[in-house]
Amino acid sequence: MFRIGEFARLGGVSAKALRNYDLRGIFGPAWVDPRSGYRYYSPAQLPELRRVIALKDLGLPLAEVAELLAGGADLRVTLQRRRRELEDSRASIARKLAALDIRVEMADSGPDVVVRRVEPQLVAGIRAIDPAEDVAALFYELESTVKDAGARAPLPPGMLIDQNGESPGFEVFVPVTRPVDSGRAGSHRLPALRVASLIHRGPYEGMPDAGRSLEEWITAAGYEQADRTRILYLQFGAEPELELPEAYLAEQDNDFVTEIQVPVVSR
Repeated sequence: MFRIGEFARLGGVSAKALRNYDLRGIFGPAWVDPRSGYRYYSPAQLPELRRVIALKDLGLPLAEVAELLAGGADLRVTLQRRRRELEDSRASIARKLAALDIRVEMADSGPDVVVRRVEPQLVAGIRAIDPAEDVAALFYELESTVKDAGARAPLPPGMLIDQNGESPGFEVFVPVTRPVDSGRAGSHRLPALRVASLIHRGPYEGMPDAGRSLEEWITAAGYEQADRTRILYLQFGAEPELELPEAYLAEQDNDFVTEIQVPVVSR
């Protein structure tokens, strides 16, 4: 029989780890001296200890290891699930490495892209089939309709742009507190999505270049577009009579702030 320190050296773990395993009911000593409380271990226990270590090294939490050793969980199912988790982690790391390579290659000129979740949102919108339709006029019409209905939510307006291959067109939208269906305006709820997001500051003439940079980043990072592109106007110009929140207004186009959101899924 070995004292805890000796057995720990044999097993390749610390004495502290053995005490922790004992307290958690995962792996205990062969015998405990009732007078001194010292733990004693047998070499015959080494295979059992190695299984604990092997499962822990796979990233399984100790509580799950304990359940497996007690026969309360299916080992094959648990290991298959852990494999899926590791595959997801590997894919995530690969995307981060790809994004890092983009920044290294482009240095300070590279896009600052963030992948994040956007929450569902109730909006009123007007859809334009003709890509040449006046965007500013559509926004004025929509904002006026929502203002008259008293349903404007204090959030930035935006645009949905159809993906390539669909019927050409776009939709301007305004966040609302309740449905507004009047004239050409119709309400619907934008779904929650995972998006790759890029902030553009300055005149709208620079938006195409920003959009291309974002598309290149998405491809290089191992994503593909999953839904219509969203444009959010975080700071923009607007007519005073629309009475929009001042925090969103800018007098000079150099002060415009626009967010491009592309819904993405992993390839």
